[in-house]
Amino acid sequence: MFNVKIIGSGKSVGSIVKKSTDLEKEMSIPSGWIERATGIYSRYYIDSEKGENALSLGVDAARQAIKDSGLALEDIDCIIGANGSPMQAIPCAASLFQRELGLENSGIPCFDVDSTCYSFPIALFVASNLINSGIYKNVLIISSDTPSPTLEKTDKEVRALFGDGAAAFVVTRSEGESKVHRFLLKTYSIGADYTCVKGGGTLKHPNNPNTKLEDNLFHMEGTRVFKAALRYVPAFLREFFSENSLRKDEFQYIVPHQTSKKGIDVFKRFGFDLERVGNHIRTHGNCIAASIPMLLHDLITSQKIQRGDNVLLIGTSAGLSIGALSLTY
Repeated sequence: MFNVKIIGSGKSVGSIVKKSTDLEKEMSIPSGWIERATGIYSRYYIDSEKGENALSLGVDAARQAIKDSGLALEDIDCIIGANGSPMQAIPCAASLFQRELGLENSGIPCFDVDSTCYSFPIALFVASNLINSGIYKNVLIISSDTPSPTLEKTDKEVRALFGDGAAAFVVTRSEGESKVHRFLLKTYSIGADYTCVKGGGTLKHPNNPNTKLEDNLFHMEGTRVFKAALRYVPAFLREFFSENSLRKDEFQYIVPHQTSKKGIDVFKRFGFDLERVGNHIRTHGNCIAASIPMLLHDLITSQKIQRGDNVLLIGTSAGLSIGALSLTY
């Protein structure tokens, strides 16, 4: 258990609202198919002509979070990038965020945490350890994913799911009821190829004549991911709650990764009240690692989550990994 609390949050989305009906026309598929299959009516896309990208959205969210925290920019003493899709291979996203924030000569330590869609809760757990041990005081976590420009050549199921967005949080030490209670992550690499981009590294590098275009495109076998999750999640939840200080019925809100409507509704099967399962999939789609913190921000700013409420951040990610983190906001 770590005595830390969230003191500021921010959110930013692309300026283009992309409706599912528009995508259906572009992909020549039957009207209404996307919303029936995914539960997504619309999602936000970046406008590259306006200079929008993952970096600009992440920095916008970060500035909001710092303002919301009441701290000055100079009070931040660590920046953690928690993107699910890299902006570039090297260096870490956090260093690019630092530079864009005007802190390029600050020396503030920067590093990334990457477990694709579940990166933010892991970054929050890492930050909690660093703050609790007294190494840092005020940690800024930024998650920003803008997959839309990369989706044109992917299959229709993948293209229909994803949207662009970013969220940022400032975390500091707590002297009151706010805490991070328990964290658990399990990885089943039998599913490593279910969700992947094989290019961009040393295994499928551009100088290799065997590297193909599709190696650099996002690949996901959604049905296999869903079936694997159904197989492993029940045992995962039993282990998590066997040592967690909070019971299922003590959570005011469950904040899941926004995979699809089907992926969210399945939590009822695992014993959660769907009225307490956060959901903005219809208007945001799946924003990869930004999904959980964007939804958390929305629930906090709408006052559906209030100080002292118990919250569970849960989701799956490429790997195949399953994660859960419980906290008192």
